[in-house]
Amino acid sequence: MDALRNEIMDYVDARYPEYREIALDIHAHPEVSNYEFHACETLSALLRREGFQVQVDVAGHRTDFTGTYTSQKAGPVLVFLAEYDALAGLGHGCGHNLFGATSILAASALRQVVDRVGGEVRVYGTPGEEGGENGSAKGSFVREGFLNDVDAALCVHPGDSHYATTELLSCAPVDI
Repeated sequence: MDALRNEIMDYVDARYPEYREIALDIHAHPEVSNYEFHACETLSALLRREGFQVQVDVAGHRTDFTGTYTSQKAGPVLVFLAEYDALAGLGHGCGHNLFGATSILAASALRQVVDRVGGEVRVYGTPGEEGGENGSAKGSFVREGFLNDVDAALCVHPGDSHYATTELLSCAPVDI
């Protein structure tokens, strides 16, 4: 298992510069909720290059997407949630430019080993997290049944020591 973990970590280290540039590009092109056309195209194209089957506009949001990679071995279905919207008048104040790129990097790294361990890796591009027109896509993905067969859904959200998580959220925060 250590060999697989090391392979994943090596992949992340090697690809970090490219993903950093993508996060910075999305930051430089802030788009508000449900108008994330540049971010959607950038991230979905990245998923295609990483070997995922990609579909856009799948859960009622024109800037949402799914990226799926399925191994030939049975196993768990793991989803990484990706956000990429900006705040009106502020830009990427919540770091969603990092969130989208990081989720895809994590999924792509796992894709490197999933054929050996089994399962399916997905990325759900969830626009509109800050609300706005058509609301958040996370609710739409639930409503449309995209999470019905999922064993775990993961996401990362940048924050500092003052980042608050309440007991009302279904999450297990980890400080890095």
